[in-house]
Amino acid sequence: MDMGKATFYTHVADRSRFICRLSQRVVESGGRVLVWSDSVGELERVDADLWRFPPEGFLPHEFWQGGAYPSDVPVVLAAGVSDGLLSVPDSSVVVLNLSPYFWCQAATPPDRVLEIVGESLEELAEARDRFRAYKASGFEIEHHTMQGKA
Repeated sequence: MDMGKATFYTHVADRSRFICRLSQRVVESGGRVLVWSDSVGELERVDADLWRFPPEGFLPHEFWQGGAYPSDVPVVLAAGVSDGLLSVPDSSVVVLNLSPYFWCQAATPPDRVLEIVGESLEELAEARDRFRAYKASGFEIEHHTMQGKA
């Protein structure tokens, strides 16, 4: 059974800028984004970056700490642990995963997951584990190397 699609962006040099650009692309294509991290500190940095990106405005966003999923903003920031992976409300929500967790193992896996991977050997090794897990779960896999790209 085809579960969904996971897209890996590897060798990302400027993680913060890439998160903003990728979120903006999803929103411009009519989607909504759930930025998921295992670090509240990282989400606070993403929050600050989103207020400044794009330079001529900002991407509307808010923090989600459970309860009803915010439907009035295109970008939602949330943090949690692997056994707390939340169900996204519908297929228009794309999970931008900043954590080491496997969204293919969520109670209700999302239709679309974006994985941002840096350049360190540790990050690349963790991404290979997630890649194998998504593939074994029936996800279609896409990979884009960002090495040498702005």
